[in-house]
Amino acid sequence: MTRSDDADGGIEKRTPVTDGGERDESGDARLPASVIADLRASGRRRRALACLAEGDDAVPISDLARRVVAAERGESTDAVPDGAVESARSDLFQRHLPKLTATGVVRYDSLVGTVDLATDDPRLLGYEGDEASERVDDPTAPQ
Repeated sequence: MTRSDDADGGIEKRTPVTDGGERDESGDARLPASVIADLRASGRRRRALACLAEGDDAVPISDLARRVVAAERGESTDAVPDGAVESARSDLFQRHLPKLTATGVVRYDSLVGTVDLATDDPRLLGYEGDEASERVDDPTAPQ
């Protein structure tokens, strides 16, 4: 809750404005379906989320970029050229991580340059059959 002084000099208690999020069975806040759909609209973001979900530890951004490109190309991580990794790393920083961190889906540690998954919402990983997992790739996303 936030506090503010009211016009009479007293303290008014307010509930912060919410974004219309949903609640799960336990009462915890969940992202709205429209946000999930937007986050899953990009194939690169879906692959990044899948790569992060595979491990329990934070991953350096360059390693995440390498894993994402390997998944996109169907190659091993060793076969991915450094230029493709750098391009994907830049794309993750400019287009994808800002959305994922702003929504609280991932945590980014700028001191060490790592990112990790901050949610276990199955809708983000395509485990629930909702409209978010049916969306097509973002046509502007580099492949």
